[in-house]
Amino acid sequence: MSTYDVCIVGAGVVGCAIARELGRRHRDSPLRIVVLEQHEKVGEETSGRNSGVLHSGIHEDPCSLKGQLAREGSALAVSYALQHGIPLLRTGMVIAISWEDVRRGLWREVSMLRRLWVNAWKTNIRVSFVTPSGLRAWEPNLRSCGGIIIPSVSVIDPLAFAQSLRTESEATDAQFAFNNRVIGIDEDADAYIVTTDRQRIRAACLINAAGLHADDIAAFALHNKKYTIHPLRGEYYELVTPEKKCLIGRLVYPALPPQATGKGIHFSPRPNGQLFVGPNELAIKDKRDYTSRKTPPSLFVEALQKFLPALDERDLRWAYSGIRPRVIAAGGHKSDFIVSVDREDPPLINLVGIESPGLSAALALARHVGDLPCIQKRFRPIDSRSLSHDAYDR
Repeated sequence: MSTYDVCIVGAGVVGCAIARELGRRHRDSPLRIVVLEQHEKVGEETSGRNSGVLHSGIHEDPCSLKGQLAREGSALAVSYALQHGIPLLRTGMVIAISWEDVRRGLWREVSMLRRLWVNAWKTNIRVSFVTPSGLRAWEPNLRSCGGIIIPSVSVIDPLAFAQSLRTESEATDAQFAFNNRVIGIDEDADAYIVTTDRQRIRAACLINAAGLHADDIAAFALHNKKYTIHPLRGEYYELVTPEKKCLIGRLVYPALPPQATGKGIHFSPRPNGQLFVGPNELAIKDKRDYTSRKTPPSLFVEALQKFLPALDERDLRWAYSGIRPRVIAAGGHKSDFIVSVDREDPPLINLVGIESPGLSAALALARHVGDLPCIQKRFRPIDSRSLSHDAYDR
């Protein structure tokens, strides 16, 4: 049985970021870190099946972990991408109101824009209200009566991001064990015995970053069901008609009422020049259900034709879907990120409900975990915040 200081379950972007963070904090006295992953490579689930948007946090409560870590993490991710040559599209985000929205009652959308404006003011995110003519300067083919522009928002290649974080983790001697599905966890004095379908390991600290399966991993360790993930599928179509896929060049999101659980079906350009539309939201029971009951393209066209009248069903081709690990809070509202120290000694840290903006927040989430008192006490790392940004990010 192999022995490690830290076992991280899940090689999505968050698990890879945590492995990198802990490895870099202990260069002088390296930690023995292993990352267990049930798939054969990084980012096979939520991390690699999304829009790649580095969100500003403006859609979230400014005091929430989602809001705080998205703001910090998106800036870190942009800097990281530029330094490591990861594909990045510095597109900016448009949150638009259509003329159709005006005709059916503008107050809901105006309320949403007002809330976003207040969030931006509280968090010093640079935004601007724009008129139809102002929007045309950004997106000449966009049909809208106005909205908000957030210039700082970018789109990253999420798989390249996760793979780069893995490579940097391995440079600090972290090990990745792929095709290892966790099937049991037991506590043994001052450590955890983690059993996979291939091996058993012993670790002084267990960090659960298993994404869609974080509730199941937590239940193995806690021997009860403290968390429940309600999987939510989001589907994407690609805009493939050559003369139309160049009509929109930036992220264009609809203005939505405050009670909306997602950010809405949007135009989603990628660094490689592709243009997708999506995602929608479809509650599912099976965390592996990516394709059953595919939503017809007509519903995507209906959602976006008010912004781009030329859009037609024939322009769209099914692309892929992703599944979000949503946790439902009291009152039926979506939960904040859960980063819970469920045992202090030996440390057991469960990261649950890391849905959007989890990609944006990944590097900041890793710092947040590294700063937890139980981690500091157990491993006495250097303080990452005392390093210069140049030295830290190099």
